[in-house]
Amino acid sequence: MNLRLISTTGAMLFASTLGACGAQQQDPQCMVGKGSFATVYTPKPGQDESLACARLKPERVGLEKYFNQDPNGRDSVALRTGQIGDELAHKDTLIDPDAPNQPNSVGELKTDAPGPDNFCEVSTLNPARLESRYGGVSKASVSLTYEWSNLRIYSTPQIPGTQFTADLRYTKNGCTAEFSVKGIWPVVSCATSGKPDDTKCDPNPDPSVGRVRGSGINPIFPVKCDPEALICVLTGEVPSDKP
Repeated sequence: MNLRLISTTGAMLFASTLGACGAQQQDPQCMVGKGSFATVYTPKPGQDESLACARLKPERVGLEKYFNQDPNGRDSVALRTGQIGDELAHKDTLIDPDAPNQPNSVGELKTDAPGPDNFCEVSTLNPARLESRYGGVSKASVSLTYEWSNLRIYSTPQIPGTQFTADLRYTKNGCTAEFSVKGIWPVVSCATSGKPDDTKCDPNPDPSVGRVRGSGINPIFPVKCDPEALICVLTGEVPSDKP
């Protein structure tokens, strides 16, 4: 299947241009924030949270939407996690050439437009896998599998594909745990001298304290600075449209 990348920004610009020219109104399309999302993992009931794999801390997860060049085909969404991306990017990582490595999870959107609840759904995605004989970040061999399902991206003019939920079955070196997942775009660092700083998640500038710019996070998203990952994460559910 031939795929062509389309960004949220480009699609929004195209739609606004049509409106300015008085063109016929187009059906709403599923929008996906282009780039990294700050993602939170909540263990599902029954997980043994004493296991290391059940304590998966927030991380960035990259999402991309792809147009299918076949007019009768479905568009797709791809995901790559920060953990897999960091291992692949490290100069010392040695990938196992005999293992079925697949760094991206990809699945087809069920519809071209959001449903009545404003969600765009990807029910099934292929597992993302990384098998290394030596991981540069891990300083050891590492086996990672992310099995995503029930990906739901919220798409409205107010929240144009910048919040998502999903289910995840995560396996690291033989240890498996299941999570409910939520994420927001963009990823914003909130560290000051290595410590969490909630003011860096504030969407409003405050020159009086030296913050000349806001965080860039949608002002209607309720967020906080995660003390472990040191990124701004969503504190409400998806959709969250009240600060």
